[in-house]
Amino acid sequence: VVGHKEGLDVMERADPLFLLIGLPTIPVMLILGKMIRWEDYVLRLWRKYSNKLQILNSIFPGIGCPVPRIPAEANPLADHVSATRILCGALVFPTIATIVGKLMFSSVNSNLQRTILGGIAFVAIKGAFKVYFKQQQYLRQAHRKILNYPEQEGA
Repeated sequence: VVGHKEGLDVMERADPLFLLIGLPTIPVMLILGKMIRWEDYVLRLWRKYSNKLQILNSIFPGIGCPVPRIPAEANPLADHVSATRILCGALVFPTIATIVGKLMFSSVNSNLQRTILGGIAFVAIKGAFKVYFKQQQYLRQAHRKILNYPEQEGA
């Protein structure tokens, strides 16, 4: 993440007890961070306050419009993601953060800062796409109609 030479220098200067405890916590924190579903909270806020924010209506047309019906909410526990996918995604994350940092923040001199900024940018961009996709699925389900369904005249 910080480069081979800089990484070795930091490890040589660090306390062995810190290395013994600190280094194994990095993958554990990455895995736990991958399991936090912050996109769902943003999506709930989006659905709650989107009709009050006119800027969202100009960027994403049809967001503030009332929906004909409210689709059933998917249970977050039912949306399973395999443990292997979480583990591999968390362990590949530092590499992706380094690549995104080099592509987007090449003007930053410190490798560690560039990687942290790249990781934040990657998580934010990926989360924004996820939120937008889930909102579009929600709107599509809300506007679905059953074809050839005889509607009752009294209803």
